[in-house]
Amino acid sequence: MYRAAGAPWAADSDAWFAVLATNSPLSYLSAARWWEVPVPDDPWVHVTRLERRRLEWPPGVRIHRVALAPEAVVEHRGLLVTNRTETLLDCLGWLTLGAARSLADRAVQQRWLSTADVDRRLEQQPGRWGNRQLKRLLRQFTDGADAESERRLHRLLHGAGITGWVAQLPFLAGGRRYYIDLAFPAARLAIEVDGYEYHRGGSRFQDDRTKQNALMAAGWRVLRFTWADIEDRPGYVLGRIAELLAS
Repeated sequence: MYRAAGAPWAADSDAWFAVLATNSPLSYLSAARWWEVPVPDDPWVHVTRLERRRLEWPPGVRIHRVALAPEAVVEHRGLLVTNRTETLLDCLGWLTLGAARSLADRAVQQRWLSTADVDRRLEQQPGRWGNRQLKRLLRQFTDGADAESERRLHRLLHGAGITGWVAQLPFLAGGRRYYIDLAFPAARLAIEVDGYEYHRGGSRFQDDRTKQNALMAAGWRVLRFTWADIEDRPGYVLGRIAELLAS
């Protein structure tokens, strides 16, 4: 693979060069960026080698040698790349646990990944590197929470012995279905949690305000907590909830 002298070097040029030079699909964090999935910065261009034969690869390219089913590789924006499900599973096993939890939260919220996808990877490739972390993350797909901030609130409530709440309670208003992060139905008390990455999405911010107004119009009381509240002021969080439940 050569680049003509004077040809411009675009943001995607490294990915194109690595795929064409190795005849392998883009994968892991590089594929995630190609799918516009938010992942941490990484200096490598990741590709997964389809053949077992070794090759000399260009500097800056990270070669992965794992089995890929034919359907796991697609053409996206003109380039061979692992499909989004395969890419997410690879990244969740590759990233640090904290970054993987954040990505798993986003995957759950956007319905990019399901429990069945994770179970399938663990069943079909039982000895694959990264599976141990996938097993740890699997709870995020089944605990009823939409984000790590909500799971921390669940643990706070369990630890304080506060019961009678439901996670992700569906709520209909104006012909639209919403989900309350955490609800005490008998007390008509809704708890909304703004996660660590909350303010990065303007549409999410607006949707939550619309949901809060609909809840209040229907006679619900609403408490809203931030990641910092739950992380740094758990006593304040539990106190406010207990105060409204008592009233």
